[in-house]
Amino acid sequence: MPTKSPGQLTRFIYGAIWIAAAWPLSAEQSILVVHVKDLHDHPIANVRLRAGDSSISADSYGAARIKLAPQTKTGDVILLEIVEFPKNKDLVFISPWDKWVHVPPFENEAKNFVPVILAERGDRACLENSNCLRAAAAQINKANAPKSVAERSGEEQPEAALATIAKRFGLKPEEIDRAIRAWGQRTEDPYDKGLAALYEKRYPEASTQLAMSFKMRQRAEAAARENAADAAFFLGQSLYEQGKYRQSAEAYGEAAARRPEDPAVLNDLGLSWETAGAPGKAEPLYRRALAINEKASGPDHPDVATNLNNLAELLQAKGDYTAAEPLFRRALAINEKALGPDHPTVATGLNNLASLLQAKGDDTAAEPLYRRALAIDEKALGPDHPSVAICLNNLAGLLYAKGDYTAAEPLCRRALAIDEKALGSDHPTVATNLNNLAQLLQDRGDHRAAEPLYRRALAINLRALGPDHPSTKLIRSNLESLQSSKSKPQKTPPRVSNQK
Repeated sequence: MPTKSPGQLTRFIYGAIWIAAAWPLSAEQSILVVHVKDLHDHPIANVRLRAGDSSISADSYGAARIKLAPQTKTGDVILLEIVEFPKNKDLVFISPWDKWVHVPPFENEAKNFVPVILAERGDRACLENSNCLRAAAAQINKANAPKSVAERSGEEQPEAALATIAKRFGLKPEEIDRAIRAWGQRTEDPYDKGLAALYEKRYPEASTQLAMSFKMRQRAEAAARENAADAAFFLGQSLYEQGKYRQSAEAYGEAAARRPEDPAVLNDLGLSWETAGAPGKAEPLYRRALAINEKASGPDHPDVATNLNNLAELLQAKGDYTAAEPLFRRALAINEKALGPDHPTVATGLNNLASLLQAKGDDTAAEPLYRRALAIDEKALGPDHPSVAICLNNLAGLLYAKGDYTAAEPLCRRALAIDEKALGSDHPTVATNLNNLAQLLQDRGDHRAAEPLYRRALAINLRALGPDHPSTKLIRSNLESLQSSKSKPQKTPPRVSNQK
């Protein structure tokens, strides 16, 4: 989302929004009354706020009555935006950090209010304020959340997300980074500790703290519904990073129940279910996220490309290549135009399209796309990045299918080494790499070297994914084939998809 350039600002401002009227309103009279205050509980006048199609400026008391659509109901999610700043001020939302609020009951507008905090860009007091640091950590974590089955959060240019949020706050990236890390050490709140740990990629601690936070906030659901959605969302992200895909889907499902029209939540819920081996649950989520983003952001937005990629990958897995190919090509075109031809996201699109072409039997068209994707990621991300491992694995799979084992083997081994270092020895992606290398060795006749790789891959997936996951079943079948020598080895290893 575009942001304004930070100005030379000197004050830190909070804004509180609550329902100010005391009389009940009918559905036709749905009015959201807000009141903006600063850090010292002083009202801020002339802040023009918009909810839906209506906007109005706050009066001298900081109050503004915003008329909502007649069909608006209690519990609906509304995007609250600043349309016009007061003179000489440049404000940024702190809480809610993503500007989405739930409509409170209309029966008692004086009691049922939604608190909102605003800050002025560029004020260094934000570096010491928990509300500001909580918002910064949440926004960075969401920007770094996985966008596809293959992507792990924070892997693709994490500094870019930090820089974007720092610019939004009018501060330096290194200042925000130091402040979040220090805040994570001193805070006692489990949600804050979880956000800071997730920011620092300490996933087990993040999962523990966010699970604790989710349980606490769940008990106070009526008063903190949005906070529960945030805790569930980031818990889902942290569990996904650990390869606990079914648990991740359950957490994202809790977030979706509270934020049913958030395309990012729907996308992440879909990719968690797909990775957990339940594509039937993923497809309607991908289609719904795509429809929402196309309507909200337009048909040529990179978020739309993300949804197109995920839906196309799922259709490809179902064997519907005819439906998948135009979606992959459209997503690639969107990202090449929006991001440039050498962006890592473009490499993802090239990988996706090449995978489809290979599945259709067109290896000649697929190979140069794989090689271009590899070159882009090696240059942009470095030779030891997990996205490079994905490119290596995909190219190795094509060479393996062509029977060029000599060229494929070093690519498989390099991909395995990268992922073991980056993801840890017990990650499901490492199991995929082990399986692929084992298949190659088996087909070369080196059964003694292949068997322990299959066994290790199977053990990883049994722990991480369970016995009924498709990848677990495939590895078990490959091991049994090796042991019995009653069936021919599989000729096409499972490639790691790189959908965004």
